[in-house]
Amino acid sequence: MHGRVSVLGAKTTGRDLGRTTASASALAIASAMVLDSGSARAGGFEIPDNGAQAMGRGAAFVAKADDGSAIYHNPAGLARQRGTHLLLNGNIFLHSYEFQRIGTFPDDPQDPQTPWGNSPYPLVKNIAGPFFAPFLALTTDFGYFDRLTFGAGVFGPPAIGNRTFPLGVAGKPAASRYDFVQSRSTLIYPTVSAGFRVTKWLDIGVSGHVVLANFDQTTVSYTDLGPEVCKVNEVDGENKNEDFRCDSRSTLQASGTSFAATLGAMIRPSASFALGASFRTPTNINAVGLVTPTAPRVLPEGQDLEPGAASLALQLPWALRVGGRYIGMDADFELYDLELDITYEGWGTAQALGPIVTVPDLGVFKDIQTIVQHGYNSTIGLRAGGAYNIDTGDGLLSLRGGAYFDSSATDFQNTRLDFDTLAKVAGTFGVGYKVGSFGVDLGYAAVASIPRTVGTGQGDIRPVNGAANGAPEDAAGELLPAVNEGSYRGFTHIVSLGVSVSIDSFFGPPRPVRYGNSYEPYYVPPGEEPEESKPAAIEKKPDADRDDDEPEEKKPEEKKPERRPPPDDDRPEVKKPAKPLPPPPPPPPDDDEEEEEEEEEEEAPAVKRPPPPPPPPPKPDKPPTRRKEWWEEPE
Repeated sequence: MHGRVSVLGAKTTGRDLGRTTASASALAIASAMVLDSGSARAGGFEIPDNGAQAMGRGAAFVAKADDGSAIYHNPAGLARQRGTHLLLNGNIFLHSYEFQRIGTFPDDPQDPQTPWGNSPYPLVKNIAGPFFAPFLALTTDFGYFDRLTFGAGVFGPPAIGNRTFPLGVAGKPAASRYDFVQSRSTLIYPTVSAGFRVTKWLDIGVSGHVVLANFDQTTVSYTDLGPEVCKVNEVDGENKNEDFRCDSRSTLQASGTSFAATLGAMIRPSASFALGASFRTPTNINAVGLVTPTAPRVLPEGQDLEPGAASLALQLPWALRVGGRYIGMDADFELYDLELDITYEGWGTAQALGPIVTVPDLGVFKDIQTIVQHGYNSTIGLRAGGAYNIDTGDGLLSLRGGAYFDSSATDFQNTRLDFDTLAKVAGTFGVGYKVGSFGVDLGYAAVASIPRTVGTGQGDIRPVNGAANGAPEDAAGELLPAVNEGSYRGFTHIVSLGVSVSIDSFFGPPRPVRYGNSYEPYYVPPGEEPEESKPAAIEKKPDADRDDDEPEEKKPEEKKPERRPPPDDDRPEVKKPAKPLPPPPPPPPDDDEEEEEEEEEEEAPAVKRPPPPPPPPPKPDKPPTRRKEWWEEPE
């Protein structure tokens, strides 16, 4: 760490002491400043993920991304979303994180101001309470585009934006006060996106983000003004400088604007398999505001410290997500899917130096600058999950489940309370139901941070001494004691609720997919009209063998009514016997009757008719002849 503040001795005047403390406070907050939870991203910092659907399936969503949260996960997922859709979503975080420091207070128990001396350090916990992170997105193809979809929305990273650890516990100073006190910081991402179908199997997309950063951080530093002012206690042969009367509390409030982008691609070579990938660019943030120091108790009462202008510069890392998905299809209905994603985030390069806090002018001190060495590692995450869909007749029911693992972002010596950087494992489940124009999704994640104990002599997080150029040293130049040695554990409950609205459905059926594949819902081949818009008169296809010039009313029917023989006054009507017997051989009919029968046979349809009634008696003017009929036995 580097600073430009002179070290003042024990004989400093009250006025100079106030100035020294002011600069010390400014440097202290710079040295203690860490990335706020709102600016943290995945892989050990973020507790994924945005969107109730993604949350329920183990945050494995980069190869699916089929709702409004695609503007965050993978903008290529917009390309296949037809119509206009609105998504309202929110995550509620219930985060517990605790630290039990190793050792006892070094204070003198005989001193009436420090009766807690020699007692064990108390357990400290996050007391900030629940945190709500909203997500809003609107996607549309404007009812016109078949291969292009636009999106717009606003959201924050799926992380905890409020964290508070007490300054005191049960009447004792908190053992964590030199590490971290409070963060009430946020990041907001107003976003515009577009997804385009390059081919029937390849989609691409891009999201542009405006990054609105707001920081509100409170820290405590140790302002060592010499042994005559700040008591030094010896424990096991080592000097312990933790006199609470020399604590200086400072608050930094700053805001800034930056930009970032997310690029995405999605490949679906067949109905049963899909690949997805997204890349988010690094984000450089320069926030400007005020640092407000509070004088330690050793200063004379009534001596106020004036705020000073300050700036905070930090970088958020690039992030890469890739995933593969297997889909079980039944025609154009998705029965189930399974997805596996891998995430990688470059925290090792983004935080090689750490955040930089600069105070240009603080009274007699100029150009104060402190670099915080974080020692972060790049992180990797594995996420697996899927869904099973049930057509209930009235709507669509989706059951989801999954799990994920994120590696730790810090080594043991750099573990601290500023953020839960422990490795995490989680189990998730979710449910969704869509009927008509509305859909409701619920997701839940139980996230367990893998406990870690930093043993004695392993810690490297020490108080910051503003009176020593911001270095973690006492007035004699010796290293201050490590304050991060102890046990860490955490657990987080996340509940995500989302409501989606298909605006087009209020005005008619869903918009058909005219450029796509046969397995996509509402797909209509080129040259055909959707079934809902076809006239009833053309729903039945005409017989391919029918002549185009034949009138519509003369189309052949499946079955014609039975044709009766023509009436004849000389022939009585004969009913068909239950079991007809062969009649006696009739005489041959005359020529007119033969022609009539031939005409009837030509006109009659090819259906089996009952035997004809017996012929009338033969006429005497014609000689009888013998002709075998079809029912007679051969001779």
